[in-house]
Amino acid sequence: MNATIINIGDELLIGQVVNTNAARMSQMLTGAGIQVHNVFTIGDDAYDIKLYLELGLQAADIVLITGGLGPTKDDITKTTLCEFFGSELYENEIALENVTRLMKAFGRELTPINRQQALVPRCCTVINNVLGTAPCMWFEVEGTTPQKVVVSLPGVPFEMVNLMETEVIPRLQTHFHTSAILNKNILVQGIGESFLSDLIEPWETALPHHIRLAYLPQAGMLKLRLTARGTEQAVLKQEVDTAVAGLYQIARQYIVGEDFETLPELLAHLMHNAGQTLASAESCTGGAIASKLTALAGASDYFLGGVVSYSNEVKEKALGVKHSTLTAHGAVSEETVREMVTGVRNRLGSDYAVATTGIAGPGGGTPTKPVGTVWIGIATPKQVIAKRMHFTGRREQVIERTCNEVYASLIRIVKEELA
Repeated sequence: MNATIINIGDELLIGQVVNTNAARMSQMLTGAGIQVHNVFTIGDDAYDIKLYLELGLQAADIVLITGGLGPTKDDITKTTLCEFFGSELYENEIALENVTRLMKAFGRELTPINRQQALVPRCCTVINNVLGTAPCMWFEVEGTTPQKVVVSLPGVPFEMVNLMETEVIPRLQTHFHTSAILNKNILVQGIGESFLSDLIEPWETALPHHIRLAYLPQAGMLKLRLTARGTEQAVLKQEVDTAVAGLYQIARQYIVGEDFETLPELLAHLMHNAGQTLASAESCTGGAIASKLTALAGASDYFLGGVVSYSNEVKEKALGVKHSTLTAHGAVSEETVREMVTGVRNRLGSDYAVATTGIAGPGGGTPTKPVGTVWIGIATPKQVIAKRMHFTGRREQVIERTCNEVYASLIRIVKEELA
C-alpha cells in the first residue's frame, strides 16, 4: 500500500514550528509495511487542502492529514473535509464525552468554543483521541476498490503518535491486509559513505530485488537500513540474516552493532546488559554525551553522572587535573584528557568513563591545534586510552562527530573487554 502525508499549518511554512510529524509518520508507516509515496506541507488554506487531497488520492491508497483541527477560526480542516466529501458537521457523542472528560481533568468548565471540538463531518468514523480534545477522523472514499482511506489527525506530535500507534496503523493493516515487512539497522562508523558504497557494491548488487538498502548518514557515522517485503515474516528474517552475514564478511571492522536506531541506544543496551556503569567528563561537547544517554529511559541503571568541565578551574577542582599539566600541555592535550577521564572514573566510582576536550570552533584554533582538534579519553577497569581526532564542519557538527566517535569507541572497547 502507498500513502500520502499532508501536514497542514501556516506555522510549518514560516518555520515557526519544525515539522517533526512528517518524519515520525513516515517511519511508523514504513515499519508497518506501508510505503510513503509523497509528503506535502501546506498552509491553512481550503483550496490547497482540497487540491492536495485530490493529488494524494490519485497517487496513493491512504492519505494522512495532520493539523487544523483546533476550535479557532484559522483551523479549517474539518469544514474543508466536509466540503470535499459533501458532508456536514454534527456533534458527535463520543467526541463530546472525550472533550468533557479532559476539561474536567484540567479543572475547567466546558465552554462553547471547547464544545466545537466535538463537531465532526457526518460521513466520518470518529477515533477517540484520549490525549487531546481534537478527535481523529477516518473517511472511506466511495467508488474505490479496496476503498481508499483519508485519516485526519491532530497536529500535536504526542497526540498524533499515540493515535498512529494504537488506532490508525492497526486499522490500516486490517483494512488493506498489508504485506509482511522487515527492517534491519546496521550501525557503521569509521568509514565515509562513498568509501563504504564502493566497498560493499558487489554485496549490494547481489541483494534480492525485494530487499532494499538505504544509506542514512549522520555526523561521523552511517546507518544502513535493509528493508525486506514479502508474504511471510519468517522467510524475510532468514533472508535478511543471510544478507547481514555476508555484509560482515566484507565490512566487519566498521560495523558497530545492529538493531538500534542510534549509537546511544546501542551503548545503553550494552551497558545495561553487561551490568557496567559509566561516567563522563566533557569540555568541548558541553554535556552532549550525557544528554543523549540520559534522554533514554533506564539511563539510571548504568549512567552514574557527568561533569561539564568547561573551564580549567573546574577541570582542576572537580576532576583533579593537575595545574602543572594544564600549564605545560594546555587543556586540549593527551595529558589533560587522560587526567580528566581517570579523575571522573575515580571520583564517581564507575566501571567505565569517557572524556572530551577540544576546539569546536569557530574560533580558538592555533597552527598546532586547529579548529576541530579533539582529544577523547576512555578509562576502563583495564586501561586508559586517549585518541586525537580532527573533525571538519561547523561547531555543532564537530560536537556531534565527537559524540559519535566516543559512543562507537566505547562500544567496541566494552565488547572486546567483556567478550
